[in-house]
Amino acid sequence: MSREKECFHDTMAALNAMFPDQITLSKGEVARALGVDRTTVTRRGIKFNTATGRVTKADLARQICI
Repeated sequence: MSREKECFHDTMAALNAMFPDQITLSKGEVARALGVDRTTVTRRGIKFNTATGRVTKADLARQICI
């Protein structure tokens, strides 16, 4: 069984505090959460759903916690 990364729960708590009523986030919302520009989100390699252009908070937390 795989183990969660150490910062996953802290990151999820922060994302839930910033966006309590949302499950998925747009590129602009991810940029606001990370405190960077939208183009920086793309350069950092954050992967978004190709059909919707959004990412779930759980997927974002996994991608951030390297």
